[in-house]
Amino acid sequence: MLAFDAAKQCLLGEVTPLATQTVPLDLAGGRVLRVPLVADRMQPPFDRVMMDGFAMRVADLGGTLRYRVAGVCHAGQPAAILPLAPGSCMEVMTGAILPLGADCVVPVEQMARRDGDEILLSPDTRLAAGVFIHRAGSDVEAGREVVAPGVLLGAREIGVAASLGYAMLEVAAQPGIGIVATGDELVAVDARPLPHQIRQSNGHALAAALRQAGYPPGSVTQLGDDAQAAPEALHSIMEAHDWVILTGAISKGARDFIPQALAKLGCRCVFHGVAQRPGKPMGCWIGPRGQVLIALPGNPVSAVTNLHVLALPALDHAAGRTSERSRPVLPDGKLPAHPGFTLHLPVWINAAGRAEVAATSNSGDFIGLLRSSGCVTIPPRLEHELQPLTLPYTPWL
Repeated sequence: MLAFDAAKQCLLGEVTPLATQTVPLDLAGGRVLRVPLVADRMQPPFDRVMMDGFAMRVADLGGTLRYRVAGVCHAGQPAAILPLAPGSCMEVMTGAILPLGADCVVPVEQMARRDGDEILLSPDTRLAAGVFIHRAGSDVEAGREVVAPGVLLGAREIGVAASLGYAMLEVAAQPGIGIVATGDELVAVDARPLPHQIRQSNGHALAAALRQAGYPPGSVTQLGDDAQAAPEALHSIMEAHDWVILTGAISKGARDFIPQALAKLGCRCVFHGVAQRPGKPMGCWIGPRGQVLIALPGNPVSAVTNLHVLALPALDHAAGRTSERSRPVLPDGKLPAHPGFTLHLPVWINAAGRAEVAATSNSGDFIGLLRSSGCVTIPPRLEHELQPLTLPYTPWL
């Protein structure tokens, strides 16, 4: 049985990088960028007005409070020229190019009165050169890298890519993922279960998390506990997918058929059994043509937890994502620990920003997860050992 950290490193070491795919900008959200995004011109490309108001010269402010409005500058218009006559100004709108010859903008709120083409400023108007002006090139110079490869593309990155002229983006290809939920006790969501049956929920939960993570599954399949029929069914699923995530039938019980079925199909076991709670029985196999098979326990909390702390980091690694899904948090008080196991403990982040233990009963308490926002991973330690100052926190998707 491997330690959690060792199992994670083994899994990361087995996955191969996903291919690169070119997609339209509007389809790239939620994907991992594969090439740097470079500024094709400086940003902003001109001195940009930041407030509705009046563009003028600072040198004129001390001489008079009355100014003649020489014209109006709207966003999207070519640059205008501020007349050289003292006391001249131009009305400007947010986003417009600063008129040539102007060096400050007086907000419209500081105008005391307007009479036709003249304005009267408030006596307390005090400004310096550059006020309310977004200087050309102050964000980035032309030719500079703006977004690095490995970034998960969200709204901010897509907006920047659009501003830089990227109509197409090179991203990590999406792997073909199949989900397999096992168990004779499982029935469809819309079925009326008998007293000895339960509705299949793990597959749907895992599929939802994968979609949220940017890796939509291609199929969700349900298998009964039939060791004879399992190899043929699994072979078909493996042939149709690059990754297969299974849940259930992986422990050492009489009907836990997954390890034996995968062995019959020629899959190589990377590990089976992790010193962690929940999720001790989980394992990883590599298929004959390099398929990654991750077998999660059937208990709902175990399945969801191990998808977040092991399967998703492996997919991120294959996609080339550079940012971690987990982040360090301070625990609220002393948290439980075990000398031989890593604990993935459901918690919620309280108002102070600290991780507080959530009230869940056991690894089958799916409803209890609703009282948590994620889990913290607590390394093995003896009771007398100090708790780490911070712990990795992984939010649920």
